[in-house]
Amino acid sequence: MLLPSNPLEKALFNSASDENQAPKFYELLIQSNIFLLGTVIDKGDGTFNLDDNQEFDIHHWEKEDDASPIIPFFTSLQILQQAIPDDSPYLEMPAAVFFEMTLGVSLVLNPNTDYGLELDADDVSILLNSDIDERDEDFEFDPETEMSLGKLTSFPQQLCKAITNVLSNYPEIETAYLASIYVPSEDREPHLLIGLQSAGELDEDMIKEIANSISPDDNDSDYEMFDFYTVTDDDPEGVSQFLMEENTSFYQAPSTKVH
Repeated sequence: MLLPSNPLEKALFNSASDENQAPKFYELLIQSNIFLLGTVIDKGDGTFNLDDNQEFDIHHWEKEDDASPIIPFFTSLQILQQAIPDDSPYLEMPAAVFFEMTLGVSLVLNPNTDYGLELDADDVSILLNSDIDERDEDFEFDPETEMSLGKLTSFPQQLCKAITNVLSNYPEIETAYLASIYVPSEDREPHLLIGLQSAGELDEDMIKEIANSISPDDNDSDYEMFDFYTVTDDDPEGVSQFLMEENTSFYQAPSTKVH
């Protein structure tokens, strides 16, 4: 059995031995990123299309009793790879987005492991209708703009090094953060968000210059796209607060480092 690799898995393991821990697990689940078997757009055998407009093809299984579809998903990539030894394509996305996409279909968390959990349509509806304002640990979901922010499960070392090298030429920039962002109305899948914080305002041309200085070959993250975001103390969108309070910076200018 693999050891828990993130807070969600720790909460799942704890809830298995203590039912009083279950609410904390469900709260973390709706706030976290999850992994599932599937591909983007590419249709093929063994996939289940939720509707004609769906931009993801999500692999499903069939229940033994009635052959109805059930979709497996996982708390981490290592659990997925343990449960599914074949080299199957997978996606990572916010759990809240996944639940909304698959609403009405039965789900099973971490199948073929010691800590599996089946969720029917009613279970998912309850999770989606829970108090969003209380979700303040690893993930934030804004129901009005349908924007979700998440922590990265793995850090893109090569990309961080490339960005650090570029930012070293811009003394105005004090700190930089990484997170994932997903806006369903604008994007077909989550992408990387690079937050830049400075003592003053960041010029838009400067940000474009920084972006153009980073080669796509250096992007070793799980995301094809990345955007830049100016981090401020009075951000009305709440994105800056998430980056500063829920993430650890990957870059600090020499003058701002604590010795």
